[in-house]
Parts: sequence; C-alpha cells; structure tokens
Amino acid sequence: MKVFGIDIIKGSVRSRTRRPVYALCRMEDGEILGVDEVTGFRLQRILAAERPDILAVDSLQEIAADRSELYAFLQALPPSTKLVQVTGGERKETLGKVAARYNISFNKFDPHAEARTTAQVASLGAGVEVIAFENTTDIVVSRRRSPGRGGWSQNRYTRKIHGDVMQEARRIEDKLRGAGLDYEKKETKAFGGYSRVAFRVVAPRDMVPVSSSRGSDVQVRVAGRELDRIRFEPLSSRPRYLIVGLDPGTTTGIAALDLDGNLIHLSSSRQMAMSDIIEELYRAGKPLIIASDVQQMPYSVEKIRRAFNAIPYT
Repeated sequence: MKVFGIDIIKGSVRSRTRRPVYALCRMEDGEILGVDEVTGFRLQRILAAERPDILAVDSLQEIAADRSELYAFLQALPPSTKLVQVTGGERKETLGKVAARYNISFNKFDPHAEARTTAQVASLGAGVEVIAFENTTDIVVSRRRSPGRGGWSQNRYTRKIHGDVMQEARRIEDKLRGAGLDYEKKETKAFGGYSRVAFRVVAPRDMVPVSSSRGSDVQVRVAGRELDRIRFEPLSSRPRYLIVGLDPGTTTGIAALDLDGNLIHLSSSRQMAMSDIIEELYRAGKPLIIASDVQQMPYSVEKIRRAFNAIPYT
C-alpha cells in the first residue's frame, strides 16, 4: 500500500501571497521512502502521477480554506486515492495522542516529522476517510470552444466539432456498457451532431472507466456528485478483539486469540523491536488482555500493554 503524509512547512491556504509549502512523506508497504518539500501545485502533479492509496493529513484546514475548496481538492484527487484525516472526524484528537497509541514519538515542531508520523499512523489504520461524493458520477462531453459565426467554412468547422462530440460520447457509452454500469444519458442536438452529452452513471468515480480530458475541439469532464455535507468514515472497520500472550527475551514469542479462543496470530523472532510487535498486533486486531508468564510483568510487555491500554494478566 502506498501512503503519502503531508504537513505545512510555511504559508497558508488562506493566504493569496504566501501559498503553502508542504513536507511530503512517501511510504510504501510500511517503509518510508523519503520526505520532500513541495508546493501545492507540485503536490497535485505528484498525486496525479503516482496515485497513492492514501493521502493523509492531520487537519483538512491544511489543504482547503473552506468547503468549496475542499470539494475542488477532492475532485482533483485520483479516483483511487483516499483522503484521510488521521486525527478523526467530527471529534478530533491531537496528532500526538494518535501517534502515542502506536508507540510513535516525534518532534511536534518539525513539519517533516509530522508528515512522517501522519503517513505512519494512516498506514496502520488510524483516522477517517473524508467522503464528499455520492455513489453517482456525472460525465459531460461538450465543445471546448464556441464555433461562432461565419460562412461555409465556418459551417463545416461547426459540423466537425459537433460530430466529434457525438463520436466521443459514443466511445464513452461503449466503455460504460463494457463495464456493465447503469447510466442515464441526455443529449443536446446541434448542427452535424451534438453540442453536449451528459451521462449520469450509477457508480462511484473510481469505478468509472473514463477520466477528464481536453482535446482541441472536445472536452470531457468527470466529477462525482457532491454530498450536501462532508461525511467521515473510519479507515479501519470495527477491530477484532484479542487476548494476547507475550514472551520477551532473546527470542520474542507472540500468540493472539480471539474472544472465542480461536488462534489468530502466532509468531516468534530474534529480531523484533517493540514497535514491530505493536504494529504486528495492530494488524491482527485490538488487544483487550495482554498476558505474561511471570508474576511481575516485564517492562517491555508492560510498555506494549500501555500502548493498547489493555488489561494486564500474569
């Protein structure tokens, strides 16, 4: 999974003179690939080219000054990229509090460190996805320019433009049929073809096999239908609760059962750091009880227990 995390270094989305510059952290399959400094324009170009699974932020106010700007930003994202606010939805927490759950510490005054942390916690399932569109997509095929007035040559040109709109609409319709998608179509007839064709597709934008484009005479605009209100959905579904046994030492052993006693996870390793254990357990579920085989719980096990706020058992 490819995850990008961003944090503002300087500037503001609310300023016309000092546009934001971001720290951008790239992660892939849990590995940090690097942190760069990019402008907002450069960020959009990178997102379009690399199409990450998640773009993680700690506050939506870092990418949009108001609701309309947020909708515009989301429309510009690649269809497969989720925008995730790692600090929560309606009831937000601080990034520090979220990171502490994953035993991650960082310098709160360093935007590069915040971008790294944002990407890390998002890759582990923290935060909420920002949902701004219905499961319906609008596609509009239209002229890119107005033909204007003229004589016979202008009439031929007008007929050509309207014919191109009609041909492009037919190509798009073939793609929608090939994908098995339901849609409604509205055509505006004009001399030589159509001046505008609108499709309303019953599918989210990432399932529609058409993208926005501009040609010399014809343009295609693909956009999700906006919800009346932004919705937040947890990135992770309801966790699977676990009873965990840990045996630290030269070789660390981990066993996790669900509440019905089924074995969910079993592993051992000589080269496993505390952060690796926490990450492995987070991927398996949410520990409710963490047990040790000695009466005085070892310090390392206690730290892991605190990371999950789990009940100790010895």
